Amino acid sequence: MKLVMLSTLTAVVLLTTGCVSTKTHEVVLQELNETKGYLSEAQSKIAQQNSELEKQKLQIEDNSQKIAQSSTDISALQSKKSKLEKEFETAQKLLSESQSQLETMRQIKAETQKRNEIYAHFVNELQKMIDGGQLTVSIEQGRIVINLPENVLFASGRASVNPEGQEALRQIASVLKEFSDRRFQVEGHTDNVPMKSARFPSNWELSTARALSVVHLMVQEGVKAENMSAAGFGEFHPRADNETKEGRALNRRIEIIMQANLEILSNELPKLVQEP
Repeated sequence: MKLVMLSTLTAVVLLTTGCVSTKTHEVVLQELNETKGYLSEAQSKIAQQNSELEKQKLQIEDNSQKIAQSSTDISALQSKKSKLEKEFETAQKLLSESQSQLETMRQIKAETQKRNEIYAHFVNELQKMIDGGQLTVSIEQGRIVINLPENVLFASGRASVNPEGQEALRQIASVLKEFSDRRFQVEGHTDNVPMKSARFPSNWELSTARALSVVHLMVQEGVKAENMSAAGFGEFHPRADNETKEGRALNRRIEIIMQANLEILSNELPKLVQEP
């Protein structure tokens, strides 16, 4: 390029001085034309390069926009992934809780079925005593209750079991000891007639002493001591109206209660009840 420009400059100088021949003049003109061609070609290449550069610039801008969009899409996908993972975790937790609740309900159903079978067995084994009015067997609040009136077991104001009552308790004990995996509570109850004696200052002492007498006899007959407990409720859990003679007679009683499966009731049922 420098050579071309030098030749052109030389030609211009020669033309302006007027000291050139016709042949030289033609040569110079030819060089000028060639130089113009070179310049035109160079300008065309420059324009083409500029056009290519502009295209590349546009392509770069387009790629930048695509990268920015891809980053946005990736961020959105990551957010969606995180949301789906949380939803999956929640679903897994609910599934686990549902399975646990289902297992609990199965346990409760099995316990209920077992209780009903035991109830039927009690009724069958104690049917003669039921028919003779010595006791009743019922299911109350999920528990099997054997109810014995006071006159079957005790004299009025006494806590020692009479001979007839001892025989009745022996028959009951023979049934209870079949179920060594069950717990039984003996509850003493009275009417509301005040009890005041040196040994029994109130109906609480009388009802508790009677319950303990029954427990001791049951243990003597083979019921596991660790499965037995005693409680005295005095007159505070009546079954009937204390205003009548018949009502007071119903309230003076001993109840032998087979406890429900306390592990299921205390650990699992509250969880089910608290569920929305």
